[in-house]
Amino acid sequence: MEKLKISKKRIEDWIAQGYDVLQDGKLIKIEGDLQEFLRQFAQDTADNVPKTYLLKELLTWPDEELEKL
Repeated sequence: MEKLKISKKRIEDWIAQGYDVLQDGKLIKIEGDLQEFLRQFAQDTADNVPKTYLLKELLTWPDEELEKL
């Protein structure tokens, strides 16, 4: 499977389409309180916790960091 290259342009497009979160490589539209959705993962430290990224926050990341996702 080819790795998806994430760029700021692509993130902007996802936000425009209504997506809020990238979680384990899947785009998610959050219905309801975004902070409540994110809070459910904040206390978890287990290895099986999904990697969750807020798309608006990813826009602030350097391109080099985005390429590592």
